Amino acid sequence: MDVRASRLRALAFYDAIGYPPTAVELALASAPGLVEPPMREHRGRITFEGREALVAEHERREALFPRKIRKARRVARFLSRLPGVRFVALCNTTALANARDDGDLDFFVVTRRGSLALARALATTWYALTGSRPGVRNTDRDAVCLSFWVDDSALDLSSLMLHGDDPYFRFWFLSLLPLYDDGVSVNLWEANAAIRAKHPHARVWIPSPDLRVKKTFPRFPRLAFLDPIVRRLQEYTFSSTLKSMRNTDTRVVITPHVLKFHAEDGRAAFRERYRVTCKRYGLDS
Repeated sequence: MDVRASRLRALAFYDAIGYPPTAVELALASAPGLVEPPMREHRGRITFEGREALVAEHERREALFPRKIRKARRVARFLSRLPGVRFVALCNTTALANARDDGDLDFFVVTRRGSLALARALATTWYALTGSRPGVRNTDRDAVCLSFWVDDSALDLSSLMLHGDDPYFRFWFLSLLPLYDDGVSVNLWEANAAIRAKHPHARVWIPSPDLRVKKTFPRFPRLAFLDPIVRRLQEYTFSSTLKSMRNTDTRVVITPHVLKFHAEDGRAAFRERYRVTCKRYGLDS
């Protein structure tokens, strides 16, 4: 494998989402001499030549991370009390400490089989009542976005990727920031070998002891018999947009084992930016 080309492809993706990775994230820490054209190092972060402004923008956004992670940990602590919840991870730009001030807090949640619909219904109801869901308060920062849930019988997420390659989904998966985990993350990692195939040097997530939420009490009982009832009731509350998009592609997926609500999905646009950047530097995407 051409290690240099692999690093440039990774940098091409980060450039597409406007994030300047660290040397460690590009596996350059042990070989600083590999920071060579067209890469540039600026204040401990790597960009393409001419893109150094991303570093200053990231530093502004990174200053917001303490506030955002405090709320994210409170959310994870609450979610960990819900029926069957096994894993809660912060994802997207907030997981990289690169979110805008008004950006949402996006979560990926794994439950036990038979708990998915009930757990999500309790979570979305609570955060709607407290005015913390996206769109409830236009001025509310750090809205709680609960748009991606699976149960532990559906840990292989590869079928949810875009047809062909899906660089955004690959890097999304690798950059998950676990906040609560009962141990199922090992199974989640192993189940997604297909997603990790282009990242042979990737390593399983290591939750920070300072960020991790421990198992909390009291917890809601599982009440698995309620799950199919809640699932049917929830279907009546879905918007006409979600109903029309349901299971037509990988944006909105609604099954007994997967709940994924990404009606506004920018993955195709990020993939095109990534491909353009790769082509600019003579790389296969």
